[in-house]
Amino acid sequence: MSGVLLRTFSTRQEEPMMRMFNSYIKSKLEYCSLVWSPWHQNEINKLERIQKNFTSKIYGLDQLDYHQRLKKLNLYSLERRRERYLIINAWQQIEGLTENVLGLKARRLGRSRRIVSAKIPIGINGKRIKERDRTLIHNSTARRSERLFNVLPQSIRNITKTTTETFKRHLDKWLSSIPDTPKIDGYGANVAAETNSIFHQTRYCLIR
Repeated sequence: MSGVLLRTFSTRQEEPMMRMFNSYIKSKLEYCSLVWSPWHQNEINKLERIQKNFTSKIYGLDQLDYHQRLKKLNLYSLERRRERYLIINAWQQIEGLTENVLGLKARRLGRSRRIVSAKIPIGINGKRIKERDRTLIHNSTARRSERLFNVLPQSIRNITKTTTETFKRHLDKWLSSIPDTPKIDGYGANVAAETNSIFHQTRYCLIR
C-alpha cells in the first residue's frame, strides 16, 4: 500500500502524506489490535518499519532519524499506540464502559487501584504446563493489559467515573514524559531501556 500511494501521488508535503498514512496504512496496521498485538520484537519491528520508512519520505524530514521524526510529527510509534489502546481498553472494561471480555478485576491495594490476576499455574491435573504455553499466557492480551495498566502512576490508575476522553487526556499527558524510542534497525544502541514498551521505559525512568 505504501508503494502504491507513493507512486500515485507526487506530493511529499507533511499534511497530505500523513493524511494518506493515517487513512490507508495505519488503519490497516491497527485493525483488531486488541486481538492481535505482537510481542516478539522482530514482529514489532516489521510493523514499525512501515511507519519509519513512510515518514522518511516526507519533505524536509529525510535528514532526521526516526526518533526525531516522531517528535517532529507529534506521533506515537506504532508500538506505543497499540499499548496505549490496551491501557485505554483495560480502563474501559474495569469501569464498565465496555464489556469485560478479558475478565479483568480491579482492587484497591492501599490507596492505589490495580488490576489483579491469578498466578500462572505450573501444572494442571498433575501435568506440568510447558514453558512455551506459560509464555503464551504471560503475553496474552489480558496479562499485557494488566502489566501496562499497573505501571501507570497511581493518580491515573485511580481515575474513575469519568469519560474515556478525560482518561485519555490524563494518559497522554503522562505518556508525553515517557521516552518513545523504538529499538529498530540501528537505533537499539541509543535506547537505554530493555525495550520501547511502556513497561520497560517507565521502569527505566524510575531507576535512572
